[in-house]
Amino acid sequence: MQPLTVRLEMVFEQVRKTCPDSGQMRLIDVGSDHGYLAVRALEENITRSVICTEIHKGPAQRSVDALSEAGFEDCSEVFITDGLKGIQLKPGDVVVIAGMGGLNIIDIISRALKDNGLYIMENVTFILQPQKSNEIVRDYLARTGFVFLDESVCYDRDIFYNCMRVVFKGICVTLSAGQACYGPVLLEKYNENDPDIRSYFEHLDSLFEVRQRSNPVIRAALEERKNNECK
Repeated sequence: MQPLTVRLEMVFEQVRKTCPDSGQMRLIDVGSDHGYLAVRALEENITRSVICTEIHKGPAQRSVDALSEAGFEDCSEVFITDGLKGIQLKPGDVVVIAGMGGLNIIDIISRALKDNGLYIMENVTFILQPQKSNEIVRDYLARTGFVFLDESVCYDRDIFYNCMRVVFKGICVTLSAGQACYGPVLLEKYNENDPDIRSYFEHLDSLFEVRQRSNPVIRAALEERKNNECK
């Protein structure tokens, strides 16, 4: 079985939760790097086929090699392209965009919205793991019409990571500063005393105490959180 880092195991678990009917969906891994996530999904029969995209030839070849060595040439494709450019989405697809900056993720999703019809977009699940700018990504998703199905966190090699699973419903809402910075689903789980999320929030509290000096959104998020903690 293809081993994954703690971070990718978190992403993979969100893929698994998306697929109640084993092997019935197509997985698209944007920025696949080494192709390990795609290999693992095929090994566990979670997906019937995979597409990996990479903007550079070297990482794309690593995905080709990993899928070939695992015997999955016939049910996989690897494209050298920018994000989802040239990839026609289909109903039931699960798109993973992990390990890149939040602004890059927003750019990829924005272009996907333009390139695919509303029916397609409403039937595609996006699993996102930004390396930074989580609050900007959440705010964009909510204002654009995405609904948050789930969020999770992990601690891998001395870094906290957050993963979100969303679908497009065309329902545009505005998140509060606290929801954008801490995560709307994570806030609900925090109130259920999830220990991992509590550790993550403690980390964010410390980080935001510094960043609030120059960021009014983060300052408002801290105030909101402190007010909620006092209730």
